[in-house]
Amino acid sequence: MNYKELPNITEKQKEIIDLVYKFRFINRKQVQKILNHKDPKRINTWLKDLVEKKYLGRIYSHKLLENTKPAIYYLNNNGVLWIRFNKGFELGVEDLEFKYVKKFYEDKHASEIFINHCVFISDLYIQVKELEKNKKNLEYSYLTKTELWTEYQIYGEMENLREYLPDVYIEWELETKKRIDTASFFLELFDSHVPRYALRYKIKKYIEFYESDVWKHKFKSSDKSFPRILLILSNQQKMNSLAKYIQKQLEETYNSENMTFELTTYEKIRVEGLRNKNIWKMV
Repeated sequence: MNYKELPNITEKQKEIIDLVYKFRFINRKQVQKILNHKDPKRINTWLKDLVEKKYLGRIYSHKLLENTKPAIYYLNNNGVLWIRFNKGFELGVEDLEFKYVKKFYEDKHASEIFINHCVFISDLYIQVKELEKNKKNLEYSYLTKTELWTEYQIYGEMENLREYLPDVYIEWELETKKRIDTASFFLELFDSHVPRYALRYKIKKYIEFYESDVWKHKFKSSDKSFPRILLILSNQQKMNSLAKYIQKQLEETYNSENMTFELTTYEKIRVEGLRNKNIWKMV
């Protein structure tokens, strides 16, 4: 189908497609919270229409106990085509090449582990977004791996950065009467199936990234510091083990005093929230 022949949709539905692109998988309740919309019926109507027009695919279980969970959405064929042209326009190209969006066509076959991973990243975004209500003059960006990946491929920087991309890159700036506070973060989620060697490999890649000058091109904060690294582990045992490994690696790394790792678990994030300082173990 040609882009111009795509079925008509509303501006709010376009916002929903953007959210699905950003997170890959997102559920109905998350869409409603992010759009700050009070009427779930209206959200359901928009989503139903997007599914019928093949902009989105839908995952919903009719099994007992599971049928109370909100439906999860991903990009369908027309949604991918819409993204190719609209995201391409935003990034200054005529349209995204097929190779940049090929992975979206495979999302209908994604594993439950990957789907849950993406949905959790959406939850974290909602927690970050909640800060807007409590802090005036706060500006932030929350870029997922999908967004970073697409941008770097277009601008030819993926060869240097591909191995270092986090699940999320967060930047925020808070202006007060006395000063402007800034911070940046790499956020990484490690699911329960990730083996110990993979966890350690990722730590080594972050240290390698820190020791290079590559990160300064995109991820440099206003104070020129390396982003703080937030790691979310599946349980306390893995968190403690990885913290010991990180400490040992940092002791062997030259000029590592400006590199900070902070670790917590999925459960602590769910119960106490991302912004609770007490849940993080700093290394």
